[in-house]
Amino acid sequence: MPERETFGSRLRLQAAQFRAITSLTLVEIIRQPLCLLLTASAVFLMGLASLQAYQFGEDGRIARDSALAIHFVFGMLVGCYAAHIALGGEMKSGACSVVLSKPVSRDLFFMAKFAAVAAMVLIFSACSIPAVLLCEKAAPKLYHIDWTAAGCLLVSPVAAMACAGILNAWKGRPFASTAFWIILALVAGSLAVSAALYDPASAKRLIDGRLFVSKNAFQWRLVPVALLATLAIMVLAAAALTLTTRFGAPPVLALCILLLFGGLLSEYFFMNSRGGVSVAFRLIPNWQNFWMNDALSAGGRVPWRYVCAAAFQAFLFIAAALAAGVYLFRNTDVSRGD
Repeated sequence: MPERETFGSRLRLQAAQFRAITSLTLVEIIRQPLCLLLTASAVFLMGLASLQAYQFGEDGRIARDSALAIHFVFGMLVGCYAAHIALGGEMKSGACSVVLSKPVSRDLFFMAKFAAVAAMVLIFSACSIPAVLLCEKAAPKLYHIDWTAAGCLLVSPVAAMACAGILNAWKGRPFASTAFWIILALVAGSLAVSAALYDPASAKRLIDGRLFVSKNAFQWRLVPVALLATLAIMVLAAAALTLTTRFGAPPVLALCILLLFGGLLSEYFFMNSRGGVSVAFRLIPNWQNFWMNDALSAGGRVPWRYVCAAAFQAFLFIAAALAAGVYLFRNTDVSRGD
């Protein structure tokens, strides 16, 4: 009985340590001005992408592809930077050695850091995916632009920073984190308001004596594709955190970009003409499995069972990256500091 109580108390202590490290790290990441800048830039660029006038055979396709690309690229930058702040910055400053001098295991510390990075990626995606939906909805269809959706995307970052500046001067609230949460709230609120104000009758247009419907409605079929991009960002974030145990921020970003291009070209380099694959093809993620924009052409959809299969594949890559990261972190000298 005493052994069970000791094991239970130890498990509760480790769970409390895990929650504390994760929450404190997440707060520190959100407080970084660069995270705010990347998030605000992603939302604003999606607003600009929604104003393009070219169609190339399908209404809203360029805006849709541009928004999803912005979501992926800026999400990758957020994930890599969050990994640097979570682990690299603390190793450089010596704060990591202070925490590990307490009864905290290195494995738990590393996994808690990844939980914070993963939470940051999910929060960024929670802001970016509604922005993707608003961008596609605002895109011109039969020369009709939804200015409500486009205006929300363009105004939200500016309004959030203005409100955060006022709260910082009046209440002393931290500017970066306050503006970040306000952007998230404004984009989510804009999605709800735009959906509530949508009137199918207002989308009807009379062109050359014929009645057309522009269909500026929400394309919810974009959500599975955006979630697939989020899974790819999570894999890159796990790889970035593992590389942070050995390298600084610029080399980690360069290696993640190299991993990205290697995965995009893996079929060309690591698959022979007979369809056989090498070991490198199986070890490097094939990012084409997570980039399914072409499946949306001509009203196509990505089935949820495919998203589940891709999530399982992403889980395997993340588990492999974290296993390597745990091993490397066990043998990393964290006592050095500037």
